[in-house]
Amino acid sequence: MKKTLAALAVLGAFAGSAMAADVTLYGLVDYGFSYEHADGDISGFDAQDTFQMKTGQNSGSRFGLKGTEDLGNGLKVGFVLENGFTADDGKMDNSDRLFGRESNLFITGAFGTLSFGRVGQLASANGTFGLLGVTSPFSSGWGDSIGPKFVTANGWARFDNTVTYATPTFAGLTMYAQYSFGTDSTKTDATHIEGQSSVDRYYGLGAKYVNNGLTLVGVVDSINYQSYASGAVTNMDDSLTVTLGGNYDFGVVKPYLLGQYFKNAKAFGQKNVENVDKTFSFGKGYTFSGAGVNGAKGWGLAAGVDVPAFGGTAKALLAYGDAEGEDNSDMEVSRWVFSVGYAYNLSKRTSVYTAASYMRDDVNKELANTTSDINPSSVEVAAGLIHKF
Repeated sequence: MKKTLAALAVLGAFAGSAMAADVTLYGLVDYGFSYEHADGDISGFDAQDTFQMKTGQNSGSRFGLKGTEDLGNGLKVGFVLENGFTADDGKMDNSDRLFGRESNLFITGAFGTLSFGRVGQLASANGTFGLLGVTSPFSSGWGDSIGPKFVTANGWARFDNTVTYATPTFAGLTMYAQYSFGTDSTKTDATHIEGQSSVDRYYGLGAKYVNNGLTLVGVVDSINYQSYASGAVTNMDDSLTVTLGGNYDFGVVKPYLLGQYFKNAKAFGQKNVENVDKTFSFGKGYTFSGAGVNGAKGWGLAAGVDVPAFGGTAKALLAYGDAEGEDNSDMEVSRWVFSVGYAYNLSKRTSVYTAASYMRDDVNKELANTTSDINPSSVEVAAGLIHKF
């Protein structure tokens, strides 16, 4: 719902500044239910079944303010302030940041767009500059296992202290460059100082090409890992990730494709079935960092499709990924993901969705820290309601 003065009047303090800008108050609330069956394939432990209310399975619940001011001579300055929250309990998301989804001030003109603040990395589907949402019918991914990011190196993130440049669009082609002076300002370690080697710093280059029904994207990016923290020296090589993908809209069907190659990644898969206090649940991916481990190398591939059906859109995706330790090939995991879903618009602002996914891993015992190789698996079924404002 677009407002010029009223949106900021609700928040009081901004009312005066709204006089000179076109300001929009917007948001989205996503509620739903989720059933998950998690089997860690460890002898002596039973599989875990969970049925619960969840928020943000399809799209993260949020509210935000965005606006622009015309400076004349083709120049505009604008901002995006977007809060993420968990709608089922009202708590702030994104590590309790007030504007954790995006906090961005930008200037745009004939030269392109220059942005400053917390934004999604180029190799993500997040916010203003994430490029990978066009590579899958499930965007970055739904729930805990539905989508392409679950067969790639951990990432798809938002970074603090980030400068982003986007060129003007020429013949359908837009180029991007991005750099973060320190990816996570919530770390309070005394040695964690922005712009120094005690923090992780990010840099990336990207491109997007749009021509009629064809959309193509590519990103090459890296994290310059911190070399020391709290007096401890770390020697992990910088990561390298190359991601390509896109889609083509034929009208009656829309196929998607994503491929990624990575080196020196700290983790793989975004999520994994793990044992916590003798109960299987979803962790944050397979870790390839620590003493004697210099990250993971590997690749992921995902192919999906959208098909108009019964007034809505049916979706399907098949994905495979493989990762192994840079210095220890015995630390290895491979993964298959198969997902299907359906989305239906009840109105311009309200929609319903449902999806199901099967995920199976083949994990070497050295990575699993078990006496034998294991095959963890999960089944996820989700359904929900989204309302935008």
